[in-house]
Amino acid sequence: MLAFAITCCASLAFSVALRADDDEQGGDIEGTELLDVEMAMTPTTAAPAGSSIELSLETEDDDGATSATLKLETVLLPAGTYSVSVTLKSDGSTVALGSFTTDGGSDEEVEFWTSEVIPYPANFNPLDIATVSVSDASNVVLFTADLTKVSTVASESLGASITATAEATAPTATCTATASAHALSGVASGSLVFSGHGLPARTKLIVAINGITAKKVSTDSAGNANVGLVPKGKQATIARGVSIFGIRSVRLKDASGNVLLNAKF
Repeated sequence: MLAFAITCCASLAFSVALRADDDEQGGDIEGTELLDVEMAMTPTTAAPAGSSIELSLETEDDDGATSATLKLETVLLPAGTYSVSVTLKSDGSTVALGSFTTDGGSDEEVEFWTSEVIPYPANFNPLDIATVSVSDASNVVLFTADLTKVSTVASESLGASITATAEATAPTATCTATASAHALSGVASGSLVFSGHGLPARTKLIVAINGITAKKVSTDSAGNANVGLVPKGKQATIARGVSIFGIRSVRLKDASGNVLLNAKF
């Protein structure tokens, strides 16, 4: 078996250029976020008979310092050179990660380490990976994997604890947003908890996830707002069209649309 790994160690100190609202997971967060995925890559009609690839992705973002390991374990891949590329959740662009060469042995093991051999592209964010593809030397895609579809993964887990930023509309407000989810064989469970304090008392507010309204709540007489959401359906949606594994932001807004608290995942 051949194993291909692209690893970013914490000492590599990822520097991720972010837009004001970067529309992606990870990066310059206040808190911690961990995402682990394991799945079998899907062969195309061009894949060699009997060959297969198992994929695993382990990522961790701790206050903006990111470490990640992308590992591909291949079986019966003929001798040759193969390239690995990904598309990004945030903008759909394609990024080439690297290449590896096999001699056709069924029990070979090859590893590529970004800290020593193949660096990630500048400003690359592993938490932003949507799909992974493996192509042969003729650029023919042999295997693909869609990490955004919960129903196709063997297992996936997410753990995040994020400190929200108080906006000018509620400068003394505080909040912690916590997400926890696990999917096994396409069946997901978990929760998103958003606990705000120091907010305007007895006020109707809107919880928006990735900019999409997920729930309406009201603060109590002390200005507290506690929200709990659980994923639904095969895609584990936490808001319309948003998987709990794809949360980028959670915002608490007033009826006029003013943001009071903003938690970036």
